Amino acid sequence: SAELCLLPALAALLPPLPGPGGPGPAEVGLGALPAELRAAVRALVGDLDALFTAMGLREESFAVGALSRIVAAELASYAPARNRRRTATTKASVVFVDRTLDLAGAVGHHGDNLAEKIISVLPKLPGHKTDVMVNMVELTALQTTDETCSIIAPGCLAQPNDLAAKALWESFMNLKQKEAVMEARRHLVEAASRENLPIKMSMG
Repeated sequence: SAELCLLPALAALLPPLPGPGGPGPAEVGLGALPAELRAAVRALVGDLDALFTAMGLREESFAVGALSRIVAAELASYAPARNRRRTATTKASVVFVDRTLDLAGAVGHHGDNLAEKIISVLPKLPGHKTDVMVNMVELTALQTTDETCSIIAPGCLAQPNDLAAKALWESFMNLKQKEAVMEARRHLVEAASRENLPIKMSMG
C-alpha cells in the first residue's frame, strides 16, 4: 500500500520498562540504553533516513515517550539525514510514540476492514512478521479430508508486482468488510471469465 509502510525487522523493538536498576527519566539517552537496544535504535534511524530519502521528505519530528525522544534526537543529528533535509522539497511531520504507552491500542484490532480480519484469522507465514499463509490446496489435486493436515502449499498476501492484486489489497484496507468482499468477488468472477472457468459462488 502506498499509505502503509511496515518494518517487520523492528518488531521486537520495545522501550525499556521502568524498574529497579533501569535508567531514570532524567538520564534517559542513547548512552543509557543497553547495547542491543542502542544498536536497534541506530538501525531504525538508518532505515527511516533511507525511507525518507526515497520519498524526498524533509521531516519535522515530534516524540511522545522516552525512547521516542531518543529516536527523534538521533534522527535529527544523523549526518546523512541533515544532508537530506537541506535538499528535500517535501515537508512532513513525523510523530514517534513509545509502544508501551498504549499497549491496549497496539494489540487491539477493531477496524471494520477485511485486511485486519484476514491478518488476525490466518496463520503467520513462516519467517515473516506481517504476512500470513493462504491455503492454496484447493487449487491443486492434493485434496484431503484430514482435519489435522497443515497447509500444504501456502500462498501469501504480498504481490508487489501485480497491479491488480495491489489494488485489491488497497480495497481490503480502505473499504468496509462487505464492500471489500464484493470487490473480491468481482475480481474472482473476472479472473474466472478470462480463463473460461465455471463460476459457482455463494455469499453465505
